[in-house]
Amino acid sequence: MQVKRIIATVLMVIMLLSLTGCGNNGQHQEAALTNENHIKIIDCAGREVSVPKAPDRVACLFAVSSHIVSMLGDSTKIVAVSEGNKRDHLFLEIYPEINDIRTPKGSGHINIEELFKDPPPDVVFCYKDIVQDKKMMDKIERFGVPVVVIEFKTIEEQQYAVELIGKIMGKEEKAQAYNKYYNSVLKRVTEKVSHIPDSEKRRVYHAINELLRTDTKGSLPADWIPKTGVKPVGVAKGESTTGADKNFISLEQLFTYDPEYIIINGKDVIDYIEAKERLHVLSAYKNGNIFLMPLGVSRWGHPYSIETPLAILWTAKTIYPEHFEDINIQDETKDFYENFFNYALSDDMTQKIIEGRAFKEIMGGRK
Repeated sequence: MQVKRIIATVLMVIMLLSLTGCGNNGQHQEAALTNENHIKIIDCAGREVSVPKAPDRVACLFAVSSHIVSMLGDSTKIVAVSEGNKRDHLFLEIYPEINDIRTPKGSGHINIEELFKDPPPDVVFCYKDIVQDKKMMDKIERFGVPVVVIEFKTIEEQQYAVELIGKIMGKEEKAQAYNKYYNSVLKRVTEKVSHIPDSEKRRVYHAINELLRTDTKGSLPADWIPKTGVKPVGVAKGESTTGADKNFISLEQLFTYDPEYIIINGKDVIDYIEAKERLHVLSAYKNGNIFLMPLGVSRWGHPYSIETPLAILWTAKTIYPEHFEDINIQDETKDFYENFFNYALSDDMTQKIIEGRAFKEIMGGRK
């Protein structure tokens, strides 16, 4: 009897070990399956993140991320956007479904309940401020949804951001097509302006929303504007002293720079210059060289504009028309929106976009 009990005990131990082994194998199989459905990426903040392949639902809490996702053909997968996207009127015209999407982020605040209500996102695209906020990240991480930082301050970083989202969304080919076009624009422009002597390069001031606010060092415009063959003036030599990536100069500095050209992000600035007679002594004003930058899905010269390749072409053509007679901005603009946003612009809409018109003017007062 004692021998039988020993044998029975041994058999039970073997059976339990066998069951435990099966359990572990099942867990390994599940982990392997999970890994097959996920990819590891390095986001724009250098963080390694595991994300689902070609997610069904994404939250775009940084406006440019929704532009990129939509450009790559996945606008219907967006379940949440920032309030800023609801002011991107041409964007909403091209992708009307964005009008009905919830906006859990506005004025720097995120409503967690709104972000994760049904249907919840599989991935959250955001600006770096969210991952820098530990309390906010703790709240988001409770839902087990990966957070991917989208940010760029150079052309190279912008192209990486597009490539990154393309990889996550399974739209690598479309992302590559955008970057290929971007690089072709750079090649065309830099080849032409490389022949301009330094003494003939024109001084250009870029005003962002306000006359005395201009580019910061280490910003996208500070990278692409010099590639158009101009001499930018007013760009901060060091880090911003005002915070929020903003750089302000004084009126006296503007007079000292006396730019030959001024390119402007907002019509209010042009109206302001026109109303202030003391500004009329500026060379740019006297020679009629103050230009409003085009306005499409975003303002082309904006630090996070997806239309930066068009901004490069437009600026080079505007400043050096004699070197870019073969470049037709109207055709380039129509082709860009057709190829990357699958949207056909009329000749009239194209011209109004290039002139920087407000959306109501572009659409003939329809909205």
